[in-house]
Amino acid sequence: MKQRLFLSIYAVLFMFLYGCSGAESAQMKEIYVPILGDAQWIHEDAAFLNGVTLAVEDLNNEYGEKGFIVRTGVEDDQDIYEAGVELADKLSRDKAVTAVFNLQNFDVSNTTADMLTDSGKLVILPYGAYDALMEQDNPYIFCPFPSSTDVGKVMADYVVAKGYKRIAVYVNGTEAQDTLVSALELALQGRGAKVIDYVPVIASQNDFDRYYSRWEALSADCIVIAQYGLERSYEIVQMIREKNKNIPIIGEAILNSASILNEKKDLAEGLVVPSTLVLEESEKLDQFKSRYRTQYGSMPDVWAVQGYDMMRMLVDTAVRLNTNDPMEIAAALHDEKGYSGVGRHIAFEKGGALKVDISRLPMLICRDGKFKEK
Repeated sequence: MKQRLFLSIYAVLFMFLYGCSGAESAQMKEIYVPILGDAQWIHEDAAFLNGVTLAVEDLNNEYGEKGFIVRTGVEDDQDIYEAGVELADKLSRDKAVTAVFNLQNFDVSNTTADMLTDSGKLVILPYGAYDALMEQDNPYIFCPFPSSTDVGKVMADYVVAKGYKRIAVYVNGTEAQDTLVSALELALQGRGAKVIDYVPVIASQNDFDRYYSRWEALSADCIVIAQYGLERSYEIVQMIREKNKNIPIIGEAILNSASILNEKKDLAEGLVVPSTLVLEESEKLDQFKSRYRTQYGSMPDVWAVQGYDMMRMLVDTAVRLNTNDPMEIAAALHDEKGYSGVGRHIAFEKGGALKVDISRLPMLICRDGKFKEK
């Protein structure tokens, strides 16, 4: 009898203790933000991932007592369209997912962004997207990166400022590259400079030799490269430099990649690219740089800051609203006041595009392996 009474009391205590623990756990608000993209690339150029990881650590320390749990992880699509769509479908059905950092190829993200938002997930595109995607007025999509149109206008302003008159353009890639060079040409109209030739494909050295001879005959005084893919972009730069070491070359921001600049230091010398993410110096940024260097052994680049700010933007907003509901978070991110991160102030247009003052996007020139303002 005494044994049965003891077991009954123990059972009641067990249920009370674990019931309370379960109730407390149920009250915790989880914010799960997976990173969707090619894992090999994400880990090789780990700046963005490192920034996100550091933010998750900080946010759990700061907001755990307030009932929030933050986590992330990489969902590997191996840079394969079908795998990317399959993973997006999986994430869209995962009730734990609050938002997705979509780092996929633009052709893939153009499809998967709608899949994810249709299921109520919030989508952040930290490295950009097709301009057309940001024109759909989808309230769940945010792109904290200048549009291809804005980048083309910045390039045009630079061309005019430098006094270049006859621009040869090599464009080979996706809709993003086409949009950029179209914006460049439109922005040059009536300003004393023009595009004198477009080359869509360079399949061989013989192809390039023929095109370069044409550029010489047309008196090109500047070459713009809009090529999808980092390695291929530098291959085109090398072809040009073997012909002419001095002709100005303007490329896309992808050329400013820390993962390849050490290897391509000499080839990159003198290249000019747009600054798509301008960091604002502050005590907050200095503190972030110091912590990042302590944790990872190197100074953070703009992508590390981007990763940190994007994760903090989502979670700081969620905690302020005391919710993990994507709809409520998305609505708050459209606030005209924007969000002040460690690197810059971030605000979005109605359709989720980044609000940009192109006059504040300087062009960067590579000197001794580093892209910097003159």
